[in-house]
Amino acid sequence: MRRRLRACPLLSIALLLALLLAQVMASTANAQDAIVRVRLSSQEPAWVGQGVILQIDLLAPGYFASAASLDLPDPEGILLMPPAGSPLVSTETIDGVQYTLQQHEVRAWPMRAGAQTIPAFTVRFAFKRNPLDTDAVPVTLTTDAVPLSVKQHPGTEGMGSVISARELEVTEAWSPLPGADQVKAGAAFTRTVTFTAPEVPGMVFPPFPSATIDGLGIYTKRRLLDENERGSLVGKRQDEITYVAKRPGQFTIPAAQYSWFDLDAQQLRTETLPARTLNVIANPQMASAGGVDNSDMSEDSWFRRLLTLRYWASSWQHVTLLGAGLLACLLLLLPASRRRLSRGLRRLIAPLRAVHLQPLNPGESR
Repeated sequence: MRRRLRACPLLSIALLLALLLAQVMASTANAQDAIVRVRLSSQEPAWVGQGVILQIDLLAPGYFASAASLDLPDPEGILLMPPAGSPLVSTETIDGVQYTLQQHEVRAWPMRAGAQTIPAFTVRFAFKRNPLDTDAVPVTLTTDAVPLSVKQHPGTEGMGSVISARELEVTEAWSPLPGADQVKAGAAFTRTVTFTAPEVPGMVFPPFPSATIDGLGIYTKRRLLDENERGSLVGKRQDEITYVAKRPGQFTIPAAQYSWFDLDAQQLRTETLPARTLNVIANPQMASAGGVDNSDMSEDSWFRRLLTLRYWASSWQHVTLLGAGLLACLLLLLPASRRRLSRGLRRLIAPLRAVHLQPLNPGESR
């Protein structure tokens, strides 16, 4: 009995130590969970259309075993661009635990004033606690929502979205260049408008206005030509507008204005593209092409008319062949026609029949 009583305190101490060790291990395991942090690189309010940087820190208690995947949202009024290039890698110690840190940068462009929010989103990656571990630990984390304060440019109320940028350029090129010389109906002029600015993606630039002009066919193509080298973004977008003269007359392509906010000068700037005039005269070739009226000389109408002419031409050939085949069948059904056709065929074939000649030496044939 005495031995059992003496053993009880020792057993109690052992159980207490086991509980303490389990708590320490649990706290250590919790301290070594992966962590995600998000914050804006600047806490100052942003202008409408000004790019801001959302910094995302991923901390792994060990070593990253896979690339990180960011499920970026699509919030209304804010354009988010995924990180470009490789993240910045370093180490950080928290509560005595060393973490491997990856820093990712997501660029955001708020397109309207007021209080905005970048919603929470999911981040996925895997890590190993030790370099020689065979199994990686998959991680799925959710960021916090990030509030964003956006202010309106002075004097831009009612102007819609105005981009904030530095060294923004708007240029245009014509091929051929419209001038005072007269051109014939059907002539085409191609206008290339290029928007360029550092730290502004091409998709942020508003589309170039291409108003409808009576008498001109207008066709627009857009291309994004962004350049991103070593984390430095230069946004570029080209709008290619083709004007086709549909009929004779004088047509004016109005001037175009583009306003943007200069972050360096802290003022609103306006780029103006001058108006152009086209003096179009009648095209004799178009007028003589099947009596086509010059009042509708667009590419689409010409294509439709060309298809129509080809259709009727092919249809007439089909009708002719079909009529000849029916006529031949009717002639074959009539008895007199069959006899006449038979005699005609024999006459045609007669010259082609083989002719049996008399032998030159009849005696030798015996």
